[in-house]
Amino acid sequence: MISDSKTRFLPGAAVCFVLFAICYVALVRTEWGHQLDDGVYMASDGFSRRLIALDASLLMDVSRKTIVVAAGVLFLISALRRSLVVGLVAVTGFFTAVLGAEAFKHVLPWRALAPEDAMLGESMQLGTFPSGHATIATAFGLSLLLVCPARWRSWLVVGVGVLSSLFASGVVFTGWHRASDALGALAWSGVCMNLAAAIAVRLRGRPVIGSTRSPLSGSMVLGIVLLVAFFLVAATGAPQHPVRDLPFFLLTGLIIISSFILTAWYSRQLDAVDFSRS
Repeated sequence: MISDSKTRFLPGAAVCFVLFAICYVALVRTEWGHQLDDGVYMASDGFSRRLIALDASLLMDVSRKTIVVAAGVLFLISALRRSLVVGLVAVTGFFTAVLGAEAFKHVLPWRALAPEDAMLGESMQLGTFPSGHATIATAFGLSLLLVCPARWRSWLVVGVGVLSSLFASGVVFTGWHRASDALGALAWSGVCMNLAAAIAVRLRGRPVIGSTRSPLSGSMVLGIVLLVAFFLVAATGAPQHPVRDLPFFLLTGLIIISSFILTAWYSRQLDAVDFSRS
């Protein structure tokens, strides 16, 4: 059982990497992708000012101090469980995701390809792929699932899905990032944390005693509820703004659903796994 769980994480990492590459090539490197991305970015102006202010407040709370505190929480949980090796692996995966996201912004080029690109702000006419904020939230959430006891995961997964979707969609709603940046962040977080989980299972993995509840159904139901709520909020946008455009709904809806799918899938792979004490 442990061998099966361990080997499943590597294909998961490979799938996330392929999705990361597809997202970059399709949305960042093509004129068609720019037109779609720009349309979604500019349509975010149609959202409620209150919603945008709440999202911005959430995003502005993230800083280097927040990242250090998050890593400390992971270490603390691991220390309390006397599983420091797993904690070290989880924190390493978390920092790899965060630092890697920042590095990609400098090594993955962005250049104007569509007429709409000239309408973007100066900060958007630079490398912004993938989103650092969405990566921080998603990678931390997945790290938390990795270090927490197996019996907690079926409940914790819902909160992690909410956290990831709030940040991934929030960077788009506030105009801090394009939709492609948020999708790239989800995929990149999946790459790093699947590799971290594979290493942790190889080093300290052991079967769970007893069965745990499947997290997939509850997480997906909540994801659908949030998506419906998102549609309702979008419908209240000012009529002069194109928030009702299909591309906006498709990409922002995809971001929310992808957050929950990634979280639920990751938790399910860990469902039969716990970790021995250091």
